[in-house]
This record gives sequence, structure tokens and C-alpha cells, in this order.
Amino acid sequence: RNRQDISPETLEKYMGEKVWVNPDNKNDFEISGKLTEEWYYGLDSMSPETPGEKPDELMFVFNDQTHSGADMSPVCVPLADFSEPLIAAGFTAGQRCNRHGTQDIWYFTRDAIGVRVSLRGKSKPLDTTQTCVLMVIISVLS
Repeated sequence: RNRQDISPETLEKYMGEKVWVNPDNKNDFEISGKLTEEWYYGLDSMSPETPGEKPDELMFVFNDQTHSGADMSPVCVPLADFSEPLIAAGFTAGQRCNRHGTQDIWYFTRDAIGVRVSLRGKSKPLDTTQTCVLMVIISVLS
């Protein structure tokens, strides 16, 4: 709902895991974990450029540890599975980028919250027929 929701305590509450907090900067925190031999996830705070300000974004990403364009089938979340609950919650959707014929970036907005969703092909990164959510950035817009 707002910048105060972007906190280690909120992440721990919803993720059910301990969040790492940078001892030199309490606004720098993250949680990550292994999903398969190839795929890990990361959820990181993204602080504004002004030192000391609370983060205004969270970034969730599926990370291919092989750096080889691994098949996303074991971790694939289709855009519809992600977007339908957002739209039902009152978010407005729009496509903003089109790379090599794929619908790879979508934006969802509601009030002061923006959600940017990046997609990639399920079995091949540039596959245009079967795409999966690769990265989500949640932003406080005001």
C-alpha cells in the first residue's frame, strides 16, 4: 500500500523466512532461495538514490544459475496466473514493450502502486508462444 510496507518485517511475515539485512544500511535487505538445480529466486529491496530513505521498490526475480537459458518449466508462472488476481484487486494492466515479437513487459497500476512484470520464453528465452514471469518490480509511485 505504501513505502512502509517495503520492510524486512513485511517480507518475513509473507515469505515465512528470515530476511538478510545489510548491517551498514538497514534499507538494503533481501531474501533468496533455491527452487531447483537451475533456478533460484531473489527478493530484494531497491532504495532510492537519496541515502537513508526507505526503499520504494521490491524486485522479485527468478535467477537461472546456469546462465544458459535454462528451461523455466519447473518454475513457470504464466502471466495470466499473475495478472488475473491483480486485475481482480483493481489494478489496470497495460503492455509497454515488445521485444522480438514477445509480450515481455507489462505494467499494472492501482493508486500509488505500480507493478512491472518481465516475461521470457518457457523453454527458450525468446519463445513467443509460451512465456513465464521472470521478474516483478513493485514500486511506490508517489
